[in-house]
Amino acid sequence: MPLAPIPRWTKTQLTEDMSPAVHISYQITIAANLMAFGSSASNVRRFGVRTREWRVLGCLNQMGPTTAADIVRLVRQDKGSVSRAIAGLEREGLVAKIPNKVHKNSPHVWLTDKGMKLVERIYPVFLQQAELFTGVLSQREKHELCRLLDKLKVHVELVRAEQGI
Repeated sequence: MPLAPIPRWTKTQLTEDMSPAVHISYQITIAANLMAFGSSASNVRRFGVRTREWRVLGCLNQMGPTTAADIVRLVRQDKGSVSRAIAGLEREGLVAKIPNKVHKNSPHVWLTDKGMKLVERIYPVFLQQAELFTGVLSQREKHELCRLLDKLKVHVELVRAEQGI
């Protein structure tokens, strides 16, 4: 298969020629990947959970017993990824399914005692790392970034719904 010609110039940054909209999308993705608790090899070795499992555990810790569908909506991960995370956490004895009296085919998922103990070990480290990662920002900048990200998230959800994206 023939390769495309290699350009004679090189970029100093991948984002060099990106429009501001593309640059924002790219940088948010990279920052989120870098900051994701389960993407750190040392965190995975120490606690045994990756990003998708930590998102499920963190969601359950914040929300209480909930369905897989609710977790998908809350953490904005695809259904398959959440299902695999729940299945793995269930195999490890960290979560269990509870019958749902309203929707029999959609059980609630909740932390076991073992799962709660793991969350209690992880959460202080998670908070500490979040503070370290955002330590370059002033309190005012942190609040402004939160406001802007919330605004962007709401708009993206609206555009996706309106455009069917």
